[in-house]
Amino acid sequence: MSDNTTTITNVSFDNPYLSEYEITYANNLISELKTNGIFLSNSLHDDIWLFSHEYSPGRSIKLDFGKIEKDLNKDDQLLIKCWIGSLLDKYRPSTCIHYFHHFCMAINITNFFSLDRINHFVEWLHEDHITNNEKTYVLSTVFSFFDFSEISNSSKYLAKLYDIRNKIKFVKNPIQLPSSRYSLLFSYYLEKYFADIKKDELFDDEETIKKTILFYPILIWWNLTTIIPIRSTEFCLIKRDCISKENNKYFVTISRIKKPLNQKDIVNYYNKIEINESMYHLLNNYIELTEEYGESETLISYRSLIYVDNTGRRKLQKRDLNSFNKNNLEKLLKRFYKEVINEYYQINVPLNQKLSPNDTRHIAFVSLMMQGISPVEIARLGGHRTIAAQYHYSFHKEYWIDNEVFKLIKNYKNISNFDNNNIRYIPENVKLKAFELPTSSFRGELEIGYCSDSLIRCESKECMLCSHWRIDLDGLKIKHDLIIEKVNKNRNNLMELMNFIYKIHTNTVLNIMTPEHLENEKDLQRTFQKVKSELHNLSKLIQIERSIY
Repeated sequence: MSDNTTTITNVSFDNPYLSEYEITYANNLISELKTNGIFLSNSLHDDIWLFSHEYSPGRSIKLDFGKIEKDLNKDDQLLIKCWIGSLLDKYRPSTCIHYFHHFCMAINITNFFSLDRINHFVEWLHEDHITNNEKTYVLSTVFSFFDFSEISNSSKYLAKLYDIRNKIKFVKNPIQLPSSRYSLLFSYYLEKYFADIKKDELFDDEETIKKTILFYPILIWWNLTTIIPIRSTEFCLIKRDCISKENNKYFVTISRIKKPLNQKDIVNYYNKIEINESMYHLLNNYIELTEEYGESETLISYRSLIYVDNTGRRKLQKRDLNSFNKNNLEKLLKRFYKEVINEYYQINVPLNQKLSPNDTRHIAFVSLMMQGISPVEIARLGGHRTIAAQYHYSFHKEYWIDNEVFKLIKNYKNISNFDNNNIRYIPENVKLKAFELPTSSFRGELEIGYCSDSLIRCESKECMLCSHWRIDLDGLKIKHDLIIEKVNKNRNNLMELMNFIYKIHTNTVLNIMTPEHLENEKDLQRTFQKVKSELHNLSKLIQIERSIY
């Protein structure tokens, strides 16, 4: 395997769109699939890839790179093959062949995304005889390839494709995150686990340390990559000496897998990113905790995981014990769902609602966008060569709303009732102000509840958000449907504001160095202040709506 890897690396040393790591990773993955009897061809270089049929033993399925009609040079061919290789790390071969089929449609129409074929591609996407699902699959594939490669023409194409995407009613989003309630459930039980294992009387001190070490990488991954939109591969490549402190500021250094094409690129990569003190201590504590287990090139110590497992299996399976990789992260995440959420807390999470390693990058992108952060700054933090490359990371506004509301109410509400269909936030240790004694003997009847201020000093256009508003439990039950209407109205207001932010991001891409860009920056900050206000209002309304349960 090592000789094959060296050959591939040398072939593409000058490829501006592929890193040495990506080539090696794809080659190693193909070798692993070949060892397991899944990949039946010789190597990454082959123009026809054969895979064993997962449901019909003895049969095979084929991915034929000859379906690309345009003659491509060796670098472009390898770029496409490494992209397909990256998909094989996440999807079954049959799914990857499905991706490739729709990619061929796009690449043949555009002559490998030539600039003079953009309008032709746009016209094709508007043709009536092509179903919305078909268009969705093609765009999903194109977005995936652009994200992997960031080829030079991708920003021009994305500027057009974004507009099309807004006009066509797609049946399926290109990227499907778990629903917000399952992501919030994951976050809740991740935090709870580390608090509970310290109090669990069934564990002695050594067992507690082992259980802490085992899933500490998941704690770091979740907290770091939902804030900084780094790739899961980049997370795994973070060096052991990644943290630093300078002039009372804290930093983490990221190992980027994508390098700038040239010095004139819009985006200057951020390798060294400022973090807060809490994040610094989270990383530093882990480094100190795992220091005794031996050398580690990466932040996450693979040798410490060998110690935790108490078996020789990890050591036998992995050749390089000094580093932690994406495959290790994916397996550890699956293990957390199985051993902690399912077995320890007795919670069943559907397979399609489980997080995968790169989901947090999407969460971080939309979070940064909705906080009013400049598109240029977001691109830098995400390690993108162009601003347009982050388009398809920003379509998860509903998730962000639910997550931000949860943050606002979680200090005094817990996930205290969960089943496979619902999560409820139920007041447990805080009495709603609406149920407290009124501020005076005055009782001014309102559409919902009553005003208890004799001077009627309104603090909000919405009476339910005023500190003088009161209601009893019976009144709350009677008016429950009306309260839900108000919650939905507030949520719609939020969506309008967030769509406006999204539009500003688009304008920034198209007018990056113009006066309009500076005005867009001001609009972002003004709109974000309105978003913050609406979020607070929504959290209060949800508290009231949930109080009858």
